[in-house]
Amino acid sequence: MIEAGPASRATLAHRTGLSVPTVATILQEFADEGFVRTAGREDGTGGRPAQRFVLDADARHLLAVDLSGHRALALRVDLLGRVVDRQVGILLRPGLEADLVGWLAEVLSDPRAPTVARVAVAVPGIVDPDDGHIDLAPALGWHGFALTELLEGALGRPILLENDVNALALAELGYGVGAGAEHVVYVAIGSGIGAGLIVQGRLLRGAHAAAGEIGSSRTPEPARGAAGVADAPLERDLMALAGHFLTAEGHLDLAGPEERAAFERFAESVRCVLHDLACALDPDLLVIAWPADEAGLLVDHVAARWTGPMPVRIVAGALGPGAAARGVARSALALVHEDLCRSIGRDAATPAAARPERTAARGSRPPSQDGPHA
Repeated sequence: MIEAGPASRATLAHRTGLSVPTVATILQEFADEGFVRTAGREDGTGGRPAQRFVLDADARHLLAVDLSGHRALALRVDLLGRVVDRQVGILLRPGLEADLVGWLAEVLSDPRAPTVARVAVAVPGIVDPDDGHIDLAPALGWHGFALTELLEGALGRPILLENDVNALALAELGYGVGAGAEHVVYVAIGSGIGAGLIVQGRLLRGAHAAAGEIGSSRTPEPARGAAGVADAPLERDLMALAGHFLTAEGHLDLAGPEERAAFERFAESVRCVLHDLACALDPDLLVIAWPADEAGLLVDHVAARWTGPMPVRIVAGALGPGAAARGVARSALALVHEDLCRSIGRDAATPAAARPERTAARGSRPPSQDGPHA
């Protein structure tokens, strides 16, 4: 974990267990790269006050992009994970590739902003972070699509991809109600339903990077009033039910008996799916994020009728719009930190005259991320 506060060589040596000369060498490497600057001197009781150093959080940025909403969203994040800029972009639809590349290139070209070291993208679909392909993202018209190859070629930055619900789970784990939890089921409801699964503090992906695709669960009978059939995908029936009690603006409307009945069936279907997940995974925390339900009625319904074999804390998601981008930024930030430390460590063993010239976008496509480590 990179800390923000100024510290002397001796303080850093104590924190890391390294010798003071080793810390001094590393600090010099960081300073040469522009990642560290001096920050005054410590107040001492005797002798010469020690020089303090601080990380320059704006030495590099990363760009976190969320493609799961109505419009694309980009967050510019500094080396401490702080959001320093937010831009709403293009409408999301099938056939958006050229517009997406053009918009991202424009965002990255801002001459007033620090260099972006990596770009991280949250996608609403089945994402394989190892090969950079989108196996399936119907809302964007992608099937077996090489998104990483497209973006790296066009933008000249390493690209990290993540499923949007997994990204939301990582955001809650790092910044929201999941902080400190080891076993979490995170459920997100929007135009569909999906789950991010955290086991022993790490994201569970599954054999095909499709763990948590609960929208494809089967329903034994169609939801009453839904245009479904027996053994239909859960997501189809849930969204058909939601059409009975959601307004055009996407808010709950439970004024009439028909709306309330549809909501009850919706909530019961969600509860049954979460019950089965809890039986399989034994989480200590269940998070439900549904922007339409500002009052937390679904959480209340599930909690009041919970019959799982073990106790579980059931709460609403704490993070609003931009949460998926913050989650994927968290994973990418860990890679940026690793890139930085790996680069400095390699240079420490190489004579200065033999070191290659660095570029801000050094490194190939990031490896698969199993969970947050920053």
